[in-house]
Amino acid sequence: MSAPVFSTESRDGVLAGFMNRPHVHNALDSELREALVDFWDRVREDPDVRVAILAGVPGASFSSGRDMKETAQAYESDRPGPDWELGGRTGYPADNPPGKPVIAAIDRYCMGAGLKIAAECDLRIAATTAVFASPQAKVGRATESPLYLRRAGVPSAVALDMVFTGLRLDAATALHHGLVSRVVPAESLIDEAWSMAAAIAGFAPTVVTGLKIGLDAELQDLPASMGSSLWKKLTAMYGDTPDARLGARDFVGG
Repeated sequence: MSAPVFSTESRDGVLAGFMNRPHVHNALDSELREALVDFWDRVREDPDVRVAILAGVPGASFSSGRDMKETAQAYESDRPGPDWELGGRTGYPADNPPGKPVIAAIDRYCMGAGLKIAAECDLRIAATTAVFASPQAKVGRATESPLYLRRAGVPSAVALDMVFTGLRLDAATALHHGLVSRVVPAESLIDEAWSMAAAIAGFAPTVVTGLKIGLDAELQDLPASMGSSLWKKLTAMYGDTPDARLGARDFVGG
């Protein structure tokens, strides 16, 4: 019996999901994408989950992207695409908003559709062995990678180099360009993600939820005066909140 393509682990308000197709660098087939949809649904709907982590199983790639073998088999069967594509079950966070902060912990290959998933997470950390690329033009696949790379903070010149020439970024270069916020040894990657998630889970939920709402609304891309006004209205974290009262009391008492 084959191992499941996805597994989860829960710790004190943090839910971690691990992609488990290491033999194909966690290429995203219909089964794995369906598991990702279920994962995002669980993160959103479970009130005990405050933060999520997404990674490959230890030692495996984050994801090399679309499972091209599955796509080729669909075309050979005169189908316009694999099951996930026909049913719209993409597994992308933007298509199934988790509503809570998500940390992508990235090792080895993070490419194509895998890079899209990582870019749509709120925080990205990488192992020193990580490699990032957007090779869709090489294999004839449509892509919106200039959009999600720019939203993730990658400078336009670098994003376009990745898209048009297939430029690969190693972990240090990804850190330099702001695609990831931390680079750690591969053996420390998952522990670092757990540590970050535990910190977030321990912070004031009103503020963390407000931050996530504001970021998902992409208010940071608006003019400052408009963005600030909408931010205060949407995020509901200002003023006399229970968390504000508790924080003030703990600060004075501590």
